[in-house]
Amino acid sequence: MSIGSLFGRTGIFVFLSFWIQQPPVSAQLFEFCDDFTKHIRSQRDPYEERIETERHDFTQSAVTVGRGVLQVEGGYSYFYKDTGEEIEGAHTTPEMMFRVGLSEDIELRLRTDYAWQFIDEAPNRSGAEDLRLTVKRQKTRQCECRDSWIPTSALEIRTAVPTGGDAWSTNRVGLSLDYIYEWQIAENITFAGSTGWGVDGLGDFGLVADSPAEERFEVMTQSAVVGCELSEQNTMYAEWFGLFSDGLAEEYIISVLNVGVDHYVTKNLVLDVRVGAGLTDDADDFFCGIGGAYRF
Repeated sequence: MSIGSLFGRTGIFVFLSFWIQQPPVSAQLFEFCDDFTKHIRSQRDPYEERIETERHDFTQSAVTVGRGVLQVEGGYSYFYKDTGEEIEGAHTTPEMMFRVGLSEDIELRLRTDYAWQFIDEAPNRSGAEDLRLTVKRQKTRQCECRDSWIPTSALEIRTAVPTGGDAWSTNRVGLSLDYIYEWQIAENITFAGSTGWGVDGLGDFGLVADSPAEERFEVMTQSAVVGCELSEQNTMYAEWFGLFSDGLAEEYIISVLNVGVDHYVTKNLVLDVRVGAGLTDDADDFFCGIGGAYRF
């Protein structure tokens, strides 16, 4: 069974599960269904909650930015890998993402990045990644009642536009899906994860093939993360994520552990730092990064 068909069957199963288990008294199946008919006064005010970002951990946020919000995220990352035969180092910046809240539960996103890769005894490579456009839709929100198992969840539909440099561009329009889910399991503790599928390495310079314009392949992704509140202004997370290719001459399995800390300067401004290590030969041995986000 191919990764694509496996993902498709899994998606159908999840959809049917939500449809069957959703309480009949609920006014709608998904949060976004009434976004353009609900009165503005009854919609949530995103500025009452502190900012949530996508940028530094693999698992994306399970909530959208909210109606009328413009959020800008960016940062810098360093990657190191020693294969035994050569040493690879890479830098990425600005890791820029623009997020615009079209409605209460629907947002539009644009991501752009530039990468430099340095390899011993091999030509260095650098260039922009393909531009990534995303529509994110809020699916469900966790109920405050104790017996509810339905998480806060969102679905991202992404496309990569072949605008990048020769080093990383696939010269094709790519597609990926990511379903994100999160449970509040205690007052200051959350458990979240994501299940995804995409083509051509999801547009990430570290996942594309050596000759990205020549090879087309699929990637299945899975992640799990635990987050906790350290104080009113600081949170911490510990995360595992894996990526599994299908369709390459030499398949890769990437498994990674990483931890990070967010510092909330204000409700609308957050700074972050992360560090991680690979668990498989295909993963980077070490990586770290810093960044932040501001909400207008």
